[in-house]
Amino acid sequence: MAYHDSGLNSAGGNAGFDQDWLALHARGDRPDLLRFYRSLPAASIGRHQALEREIRLDYCRDRGIEIVRRASGGGALYLDENQLGLSLIIRRPTEWGCLQDILSRFCTALADGLAHLGVHALFKAPNDLEIDGRKLASVFIATAGDSLLLQATLLIDTDIKSMLEALRVPTEKLTVTGLESARQRLVTLKDLLGEVPEDTVLKQALRRGIEDALGVGFADSGMEAVDSRMRGNDDTHHETEWNVADDGALEALHKTAGGVLRVRLWPDAGQQHIERIRFAGDVHLHPADALERLECTLADLPLAQAEAAARAFFVGLPCDLLGFAPEDLCRVLRLVLAKFDQQREFGLSPAQANRLMVLGSETTHDTPAILTQATVMLLPYCAKPAWCKWRHQDDCVECGKCEVGDAYRLARERNMQVTTITNYEHLTATLGQMKSTGVAAYVGACCSQFFIKRHHAFRAAGMAAVLMDISGANCYELKQEESAYAGQFQAEASLDADMLAKVMQHVPAQPDEQPQGIIPLNPLNENRKRA
Repeated sequence: MAYHDSGLNSAGGNAGFDQDWLALHARGDRPDLLRFYRSLPAASIGRHQALEREIRLDYCRDRGIEIVRRASGGGALYLDENQLGLSLIIRRPTEWGCLQDILSRFCTALADGLAHLGVHALFKAPNDLEIDGRKLASVFIATAGDSLLLQATLLIDTDIKSMLEALRVPTEKLTVTGLESARQRLVTLKDLLGEVPEDTVLKQALRRGIEDALGVGFADSGMEAVDSRMRGNDDTHHETEWNVADDGALEALHKTAGGVLRVRLWPDAGQQHIERIRFAGDVHLHPADALERLECTLADLPLAQAEAAARAFFVGLPCDLLGFAPEDLCRVLRLVLAKFDQQREFGLSPAQANRLMVLGSETTHDTPAILTQATVMLLPYCAKPAWCKWRHQDDCVECGKCEVGDAYRLARERNMQVTTITNYEHLTATLGQMKSTGVAAYVGACCSQFFIKRHHAFRAAGMAAVLMDISGANCYELKQEESAYAGQFQAEASLDADMLAKVMQHVPAQPDEQPQGIIPLNPLNENRKRA
């Protein structure tokens, strides 16, 4: 088994090296390899991710930050010389089970190595090493035949500002003690040890942990690098097809324990067949090309046959899906197919249909059925003008100068309870109150990034919802999540008034008297409610 220290390289060179070695290893032309390396500044995305949804492309290109697609799955990373990269390419041991077991074993081996430095990290599923809830390392996996590529990125030190600006992935996190900054939820070896550890000592410790876990030894090699062209990093069709905002494609997403699944579907001219379809996600799976195979299976099929064909596909091709299941892929497929009905029934454009986010309940999944049960409207304070004195209040006087007032009017015309959510704690309290008082469904607005990151809060409330994605400046695009969650965000997002009116046409008026057990969300709204 070979050991190699590549030093500092371009991220593309490192990714290409790993991909080439994995392919040659699967053919029996290369030995097992343990390799350490560092990367020049880059935004690195997983094999299955939609590039434009994960990276702030303009920012990276303007600043010369390389954009690299890895051979492995998982989520987006910002790489620079402050992080130590590690790649292990081996034949898959027979006693190692599914992908989750493999990642757990590898993380444990890394943790054992770090323990020699007095650093005691724990595995956090699906693919992280943490210390007291703070991320220290991420691990990713790729497969080729019986060969495994295991990659780890260990935080030695970190440039938080560049990380937040390069990645589109939301980075805030809330705990029971309040909001933590990105730095507070990450931890580096410099933080833990008080200084940057000596490279030789760190690598020896990690190498020892891996050798002990595998029961093998790695011999220092004098090998020269194999051809490191980025054969897998020329995959630009994802960027092109996911970067066009209004090309007639319909798009949906679904949050799972293994990551966010996305699908984009281009119908034929008659909107009866699938012309093209693309799946994406920050996920790990085996076989690695399962999503591409599924896309080929569904291409040219009638829309009505798509879900049945997807189910049959997974019967014929058993897959190892980390943190999600074939049913989750069928679910996201159903969500995008439902957008055809939403377009027809509500008179929406494809772009408007894509901004609908529907959350079903145990009893209701159909969008029109959810709207007929909706009795509450929730709106984000960031959609109110910055100059509005009601911006940080949970009510609105309908002055006629913004779309939020229009939304309040549409809700009050239907005798709905309506409130402006002023911060995250207000949202969770409001959802809890709605659930306890028997609300079955509601309508609302928020940005898609918030919906993804806080999906658990919406899901835990147990109510069906039809949410509309807000546009314009939002806290995720401006890297101001913390101020937004504290209710102090100053920029303005906007509601699509036309879309809102079309959706609200399908919400019936509520009785003058609220159903028994449902109480007003706040006294101001009850006093101002209009028939």
